Amino acid sequence: MKRLSQLKDEAIVALSGNWGKAALATLGLLVVSIAFSMVFQLMSGTNILDYYEALFTNDTAALMESMGGNIYVTILQVLGGILFTMPLGIGVYNSFRVLFESKGADNAIFRNFFKLAFGKHYLHIVLVYLCVGILIALILVPAIIILVLVGLVLQSGVAAVILTIVALVYCIWIGIMYSMISFIIVDNPELDIIDTMRRSRTLMKGNKWRFLLLGLSFIGWILLGILTLGIGYLWLLPYIYTTESAFYCDIRDAEKTAE
Repeated sequence: MKRLSQLKDEAIVALSGNWGKAALATLGLLVVSIAFSMVFQLMSGTNILDYYEALFTNDTAALMESMGGNIYVTILQVLGGILFTMPLGIGVYNSFRVLFESKGADNAIFRNFFKLAFGKHYLHIVLVYLCVGILIALILVPAIIILVLVGLVLQSGVAAVILTIVALVYCIWIGIMYSMISFIIVDNPELDIIDTMRRSRTLMKGNKWRFLLLGLSFIGWILLGILTLGIGYLWLLPYIYTTESAFYCDIRDAEKTAE
């Protein structure tokens, strides 16, 4: 398999001459995603920071209000994510994969974006991510229940933070394990839900740490994007999407070669 630095170089080559279209496509996704999150946040009138503030200050009334709002928002965001945000993500990732595999020749990012997001694979996308969401919920729901008990009985902010970190680590692990689903759904539409998830696990076997390192290699750029007040992300995200596309093509082709 190729070195991670080589995958990043190949992504830059594919994006050469297409940075403008890539930035515009990313801007559209960010606007939709941010608007989506803000709507549900405003509907609840609270956020996760309210929970921890109430927990550390022993404000029982505020604690109950923030917990109710956060659970409500979480449920809505999960459903909305499965029905809307996830298909958008599929469209984005695969439009950049098309760009990468064509070495920049097929640069109709917008056309591929909507075609792949809400085309014939839409129902399959929803069902697959629903199953992944259930897996994540298996630990998140108990974690939320425990957080509620900690807040009401022990009123321990430290314990709540530790439980939150454990839940986040689990979500990251699951996310890496099924990170290739976005590509597999389009590459192998004939696979059913279970086989799609199994295919991602197979591809990521022995590659989870490598994929994590790839993500960590962008930390410097992410910090730089923050310094630009987020404007830099319009070019950084296409770079990340295209590099992850290169990663998928690399492990897919390596598997075929091994066979």
